[in-house]
Amino acid sequence: MGFLDTRPIKTGSLKLLAISVFSSVAVFYPVAMAQQVTPSDLEAGASSTDSQAVFQRQSTGSNPGTTGGGSATDSDNAIEVGDYARAEAVAAERLKTVQGGVAEIALRLSLIEAKMWQGKFQTLPKELKIVSSMLNKTPNVSPNLMARYLDDQSWMTQIGGDAVKAEVQAREAIANWKKAEQTDISFLCGGIDHLAHLLEDRGAFAEATKWYQESLALHAKAQGPRSVACANQMERIGALAFRNGDPALAQKMYADALAIKEGTRAVLQQFAPQKAEDAVFYRFLPGAPNVSRETADGVTREKITANGVTVEAALLTKGADVLKNSKAMVRITNNGDSPISVLPQGPDLIILKPRIQLAKQVQGETLAQTIEKKGESKAKWIRFWGSQATTTSTTNVIGNGAGFFPYGGYMSPNFGYGGPMGYGGNSWYNNSGGMTTMMTSMPDFQARERAYQRAQAVSDQTQRQAADVRDSELGPTTLNPMGRIVGCLFYDQNNFDEATLRIPIGKAVFEFRFDHLR
Repeated sequence: MGFLDTRPIKTGSLKLLAISVFSSVAVFYPVAMAQQVTPSDLEAGASSTDSQAVFQRQSTGSNPGTTGGGSATDSDNAIEVGDYARAEAVAAERLKTVQGGVAEIALRLSLIEAKMWQGKFQTLPKELKIVSSMLNKTPNVSPNLMARYLDDQSWMTQIGGDAVKAEVQAREAIANWKKAEQTDISFLCGGIDHLAHLLEDRGAFAEATKWYQESLALHAKAQGPRSVACANQMERIGALAFRNGDPALAQKMYADALAIKEGTRAVLQQFAPQKAEDAVFYRFLPGAPNVSRETADGVTREKITANGVTVEAALLTKGADVLKNSKAMVRITNNGDSPISVLPQGPDLIILKPRIQLAKQVQGETLAQTIEKKGESKAKWIRFWGSQATTTSTTNVIGNGAGFFPYGGYMSPNFGYGGPMGYGGNSWYNNSGGMTTMMTSMPDFQARERAYQRAQAVSDQTQRQAADVRDSELGPTTLNPMGRIVGCLFYDQNNFDEATLRIPIGKAVFEFRFDHLR
């Protein structure tokens, strides 16, 4: 069976629909809001290696030194649950009334982070300069707040391509967090993970491992040794061990992390907002026991399994039906014991290279209409130029013939006046030696018919392509046990080398990493 051989569930209308798929019922819901860029994506995108980042932004919003005495608590809490748009709105609104001091600094940093995780990088260097100026003028700034600024600065430096300077800033951030009287542990762990990733990226595996292990110990103390935060850290250590040629340690870390995450049964739960540190991501980690990869006909397909649910994905950047778009082909199989919610949030395609950005999802109906419009335009031109097709008739006449010579050439008495723009006008003639040779233009009805047939073929082909897009689009649905669903997701860009694809299932997210796409 091919990757998309199973009849896909189609989403065109936002009405409630039901359709049977492999004896399972699929119920449709309105399209959900997409996720946003996270530090995981920034790490992966700024990296020049194929390492897998698993960090999620964490912020309890409870440390007054970090939140500026509480001014940024609300926006930080929104960041904590991944509601970056709300965090941006809250911070921006509160900045209208909070002026000066650590309160404004904390709010500005919260606003910067909310924008950063949405991929809104353009204004951040300028905004960080404002914060830097305020820090220099403000007395008694908490080391936690200074560390937060340095950590944000490190992220932007890394995004800008200067990993060496980013590492220096990351070390300064950690040093500030550690000298605080009440260290903000969640921010410290994020800073440590960031530094460790930078070290891993440049091949300093031993030091990176040391930092990852320190972060694991901090998470175990703060959230418990069987927490999702610890599982994420185990995956980091496992991925680094796999890269460093230690498969035994890698397998142990991977197995322990998978057991913790599957124990949450997040895949089988209904989606609800949650803390970033509790969010379950099943990532494609090379060497992990629940993943596999295969390549056929130039297309790489990745597979991830958790709680009896298998999600397979392939990413195409070329194809007759994608125009200048990319297409993700997805197959989901529910071998578990409970129904699962497919795409309760919008799926995300996060471009990592050549530069980090969120690709915009294109609805199937919109893409289908574009295909039809372009196809009909092409067919129209084929018909137009085909209708002008002519052929040339050559005639030899003794003497000067029975016709006459209007401007533009010889005119046969059988054709009537046509002139240089009409039929019957000859474009060349020779009248010498009592013999006249005439080349007369006339309609080529066979060529016209061939053009009309070609135009119809183009129109038919684009209609089929548009219908395929409409029929194959994957949208929100419920998939019952032993059910399978396949479909496609379309995005507005195809000119990139590396990307991360996220497929939300229940309260979990299946995350795939594709590179060497061009």
